[in-house]
Amino acid sequence: MSNAAFTKLMIAQGLKRLLKTTSFVNLSVGDIARECRISRNTFYYHFKDKYDLIAWIFHTEISSVLQDDISLGHWRESLLALCKYMQENRDFYLNVLQFQGQNSFTQCLMDFYQGLVAHLLFHADSQPALSPAQIRTVSRFYAYGITGILLDWAHNGMTADPEPAVNMLEKLLSSDTVHQILSTRTEHDLVPPV
Repeated sequence: MSNAAFTKLMIAQGLKRLLKTTSFVNLSVGDIARECRISRNTFYYHFKDKYDLIAWIFHTEISSVLQDDISLGHWRESLLALCKYMQENRDFYLNVLQFQGQNSFTQCLMDFYQGLVAHLLFHADSQPALSPAQIRTVSRFYAYGITGILLDWAHNGMTADPEPAVNMLEKLLSSDTVHQILSTRTEHDLVPPV
């Protein structure tokens, strides 16, 4: 592990320690730097701000939990793995979910699922291709749905078994539904985002 990677990991662990007793919203970069026994300059060398740190944690921890080979038939297992990982780290995720906006955990989830659905739509086999605007609209719609269901579950304490919600999403996102979307290809079917 490089020095930079080690320092980023150390800063992430320091943030997690602080979040056991303090709200993310109330933490400053100075608090994180003091906890890690580094200077603020060292923090800013690795991260733009505390929100950038949250995005880095998402991309290093959560992305490794999600499967690399996600297809129309196999995304369900990745979503269940994400829910179980969040349950195992419940205190951290309940705390960071209080913050909404750019680089928030919620935005990271939205971006991830929008990209995933767009990838699935783009690579669906033997179906007519959607226009880029249509793919953006459909993938954003599904990303809101997936993220919304996941956040409802999280805001209710992550104590419920996530499998029923994931099963419902699986039915809504079944390949039949996606194939129906892919088979309708007129400019009036989907309105591109404004």
